[in-house]
Amino acid sequence: MPFQARPYPAASAARCFPKGDHILLNMICLLLPLSVCGLALAQTPTLPAYLQTASAAYTGAPYFPNYLFEEYWPGFEPTQTTAEVQPIVTDPVSRVIFPLELTQPSPITDGDFIDPYVIPPSLLTNQVTGPIFPTFNLSTPGSLALASQTIRSIVEIIEGTEITDSCAKCQAALSLGNVLANTAPWEVPNVMVTLCTMYNFATYGTCAETYGITSDGDVATQVLAMADVGGQDGQYICAHWVGGACSVPAPNELDMTGYFTSPKPANAAAPPPSGQRIRVLHLSDFHLDPRYDIGAEADCSQYMCCRYNAYTASSPNKTVLPAARFGAYQCDLPMDLAGVAIEAIPILAGAGATGREFDFAIFTGDLISHDNHDWPLQLGRTYIEYEESITFSMIQSALGSTPVYAALGNHDTWPQACAAPITMQPEYLGNQFSWNYEHISALWAQKGWIDSPSYQYASVHYGGYAITTWRGLKIISFNSDFWYTDNWFNYINTSDPDISGQLRWIADELQLSEDAGQRVWIIGHVPPGWNGSPASANPTNLFYQIVERYSPHVIAETFFGHTHEDQFSIFYTNNGTNPSAETALGTAWTAPSLTPLTNLNSGFRAYDIDPVTFNVLDSYTWISNISEASALDQQSTHGAVYTFEYSAREAYGANISWPESAPLNATWWHLVTEQWEINPSLVETFYLYESKSSVMGGNCTSIACIQSQICYARSGSVPLAGLCPYGTGY
Repeated sequence: MPFQARPYPAASAARCFPKGDHILLNMICLLLPLSVCGLALAQTPTLPAYLQTASAAYTGAPYFPNYLFEEYWPGFEPTQTTAEVQPIVTDPVSRVIFPLELTQPSPITDGDFIDPYVIPPSLLTNQVTGPIFPTFNLSTPGSLALASQTIRSIVEIIEGTEITDSCAKCQAALSLGNVLANTAPWEVPNVMVTLCTMYNFATYGTCAETYGITSDGDVATQVLAMADVGGQDGQYICAHWVGGACSVPAPNELDMTGYFTSPKPANAAAPPPSGQRIRVLHLSDFHLDPRYDIGAEADCSQYMCCRYNAYTASSPNKTVLPAARFGAYQCDLPMDLAGVAIEAIPILAGAGATGREFDFAIFTGDLISHDNHDWPLQLGRTYIEYEESITFSMIQSALGSTPVYAALGNHDTWPQACAAPITMQPEYLGNQFSWNYEHISALWAQKGWIDSPSYQYASVHYGGYAITTWRGLKIISFNSDFWYTDNWFNYINTSDPDISGQLRWIADELQLSEDAGQRVWIIGHVPPGWNGSPASANPTNLFYQIVERYSPHVIAETFFGHTHEDQFSIFYTNNGTNPSAETALGTAWTAPSLTPLTNLNSGFRAYDIDPVTFNVLDSYTWISNISEASALDQQSTHGAVYTFEYSAREAYGANISWPESAPLNATWWHLVTEQWEINPSLVETFYLYESKSSVMGGNCTSIACIQSQICYARSGSVPLAGLCPYGTGY
């Protein structure tokens, strides 16, 4: 949802340092070692009871933590302040050192790491035509003539009067594209770029950046060749990719007859609370930007900012807002801020004997920076593997031997947001993303985070796996790209809500756990509900039925990321037709992002968990105020600050009678939404925390906004979100 600039809310003003105190603390800091400076500079927010032994805030040293990596490229060491730090990173899987040219901020190397592209076979030549490199030209006089004729015929359809309905025009044009994609598929990307330029239906950036062969042109060609373009598939394609030429089709009727191997047990209930607590860390959406260019334009007219070539259209020759070392609102996570976060996490959020421990951690996806809209030639397999290697290395530095259970995000592959069913034929199409599943699962195994059976499964099943922790909790990690609307392959066979088979697998794993009396967490990236904007209706509807069948006695919690915001959604019985405290079954927790993009603060989350029921007892969030980043560049005594933001139980539960040992379960969260109805000012509190207390956050005081937030919180699937006042987003 969009955020509009507004004054910093009075309720959060205490998070800013008063000027006099800040100056005094800076003077004190000059007399202290840098390692102590963080604690000296911190304000002291009121902490909830179970955080009383922790520090209230952490202020980083003025430089990137040198110990995080053994070596750094000359000129990019941690002690300098004018260029993004560049560690020498070795891929833990291949043992290959990534070259500096891959990530150096200025200038960014363009086109040196181009990958082969994949297109479907030609029925005309009956030859396999991919993977091949873009420099290899397959065009013939005949294929070029066919491409030109296709363009002319599509223009006649669009500009002619024989077909008047925009959806019918679009599907007729797709039918011609389908013929070309099955005959001379290598010509399709150029045809799409030409038509996109003529009719301005680019989805991201320019037409070449969206449909070019080095961007999404090859996967779009595959979809065009295989989709039922004259049916529902074509309607979805035209709705999403061709400027809304068709309306989004209504969700399909879901037939669950025989889907579950046994009926839900009578009086299925979660186990009683144990009265014990453990601490679990939840990280999401790092979007580390190793190409962040300190001093570059941070308020640019492109996507994204803080890059060496960024500029503001109104002042193209002069930087208006220089990118600060510790972050900017229109940019991804810089290394310097990431370094502070890595040090702050165990100090602020840890527990256990040392006060810095976690029972385990979850990561709900998105390691990679948001390059895809600007520079497709600067992304690719090597860059993906670099980001996977460096980010998980930093996380392991913070957590030591603590296991991290991770899920892939939509940015964590190339082309980004793409995942193809492994059943696609020919085989090379179904396996075109296996390089990433093999790499990431091997990396997780190498770090000791998953065992051998989980590694073997994840490497050939989209990076998904099921693993049991030492306490007996099963964690199911799945690839949510198969319900993400920007995954091209979700536009093939749209009548099937489970083209990957992952939801069938999740249901089977849950049945095994039900038989064994085992509790389960499910982790993914794209949330299935809230406002419904990033996900597809049919698969999220099926997921909702699975959650309903196995909650609350098997599924303890579900966790997601993607939105960069702090949100939740509730699952109910009877497909949410009568939401109430009595019908509430489960909760989807959406974690805040480390990246501040867009107009957000940086944040992370930890939970107190009952180690028997594995339900959440409380949720704690910490943030770094990005509005202070520019001022940090004016001094060299300390770095960014991470400070405690809020406890969910304390922020929302004041007027709810709820035992301390009882979890913040779906019933509790529904009671929270009832409090919102009674006291709409609580929605404004939620809206503030949703943006991680960003000064760029909007407000939510209108009746329409308040109603939509309550409805979104009660929507665990896209079809339910579509019934909310603003439909699927606003």
